[in-house]
Amino acid sequence: MYGPFLSNNASALDAAQKITDELAQPSRPATSAAPSTPVTETLHPQQTQEKATIAQIWKEAILPYLGTRLVIFAVGLFATYYIMPLLVHVSPLPDPVAQMAFPRSLWLMWNRFDGGFYVQIAQSNYWPASTLHQQTDWVFYPLFPLLIAGGAKLLGGSSDAYNIAGVLIANIAGIFMMVYLYLLVRKEFNTRIASRAVLYLAVFPTAFFFSAIFTESLLVGFCIACIYYARRQSWWLAGLCGGLAALTRLQGVTLIVPLAWEYLRVISARYAPLPAELPKALDERAKLWLSYYFRGLFLAARELKNWLNTLALVLVPCGLLAFMIYGQLYIGDFFATFHASSWGWGRQVSAPWRLLLYSLRNPILGQPLNWNFWVLNIITALVCLAVIIWAWRRLPMIYTIYTAVVVLLPLSSSKLNSYGRYALLVFPAFILLAALTCKNKDKQEHLHNFILISFALLEAVFMIFFVLGLPTIA
Repeated sequence: MYGPFLSNNASALDAAQKITDELAQPSRPATSAAPSTPVTETLHPQQTQEKATIAQIWKEAILPYLGTRLVIFAVGLFATYYIMPLLVHVSPLPDPVAQMAFPRSLWLMWNRFDGGFYVQIAQSNYWPASTLHQQTDWVFYPLFPLLIAGGAKLLGGSSDAYNIAGVLIANIAGIFMMVYLYLLVRKEFNTRIASRAVLYLAVFPTAFFFSAIFTESLLVGFCIACIYYARRQSWWLAGLCGGLAALTRLQGVTLIVPLAWEYLRVISARYAPLPAELPKALDERAKLWLSYYFRGLFLAARELKNWLNTLALVLVPCGLLAFMIYGQLYIGDFFATFHASSWGWGRQVSAPWRLLLYSLRNPILGQPLNWNFWVLNIITALVCLAVIIWAWRRLPMIYTIYTAVVVLLPLSSSKLNSYGRYALLVFPAFILLAALTCKNKDKQEHLHNFILISFALLEAVFMIFFVLGLPTIA
């Protein structure tokens, strides 16, 4: 189980045979990229046949995550009681003294920036149409506020109840997120890589957002669950998770792309599996794969059950559609969320490279109250772009497509703000890091320790920024 997972000398013939064998077994998802992908060294998973036990999930997924949450809570309290008093007269927070009242500080320190919008929506619904030209709350999707409202009613309905409910829901969603990540990576690779991927995600510099009144834990959890069920070929569950993600935040809608790819690839290979022997030339191999791919789709289209399963994919955009219909019914604007994003928040659709070039030419340094943490955001954006290539060379194609869409969508919004937080969606990066540090236990242990310590220290620093209300970390 802990053996090497990189096959340096795997031939195209072996890879093709692996695809054919695995596609013939619906319970085990195919793990290789398309034969046309110029991969010289592909990550070959070691499938874990045994089901994960509750004890394993608790020990290797839930417990490490809860441990990091306790540390982050402690850092937040330290910032509240030992740093905030020093800045009380220059604090960007509206009432810093109220933030230091115990026990309210335990949940108030998690309500910063966008968190206030989610609590307000849960308490009193969305603003009227007249606010669409301002920084209105119509850019915040309704699933998280609905959950907060339900939880707050169970807790008594006070103002504190809404904040407590927001923190509880975010952390519960974080637990489920880590469980699905562990199960996904364990299914694809092995237990050691799975537990390490969970740890890297939990200590990532902006992972404290998983415990804040933000949608990060809910959204990332639905995204991972969608990919997990897609790899298991449970299309309706995958579509449901994708739809819930789309009802949580706009990025969730992009799940339709990797989900559609995986579905079409699976049914095509089921009806027209690749031959055991493939041409050696890359162009000939690509032509052969395309011919079999479209032939398989043609044969699959003749059966009604495949069309019915395709409806599962439609569940993904239904999440966004439901919010748009609500906008029409409530304020008479079907495109309210898009108008709010453009008119009020200044996010316009543009080519990703234009934003990157502009950001590189116009760095923002020495401005801690600027909403764009330029150093963090530009480094994160460049690293995430590199992860697309890394995933293409080492992971099944569904992960590459997913990474590409969640990386490029924020870069297409004409603003770099919050990109360090959006990087939490790129969970394949943590799988790749875990696989890299597990490649050779002895040689890579120093790299593992470096990643762990660096991430943890940065997360502690950024958590302090967050608690102090510095918009640079928003």
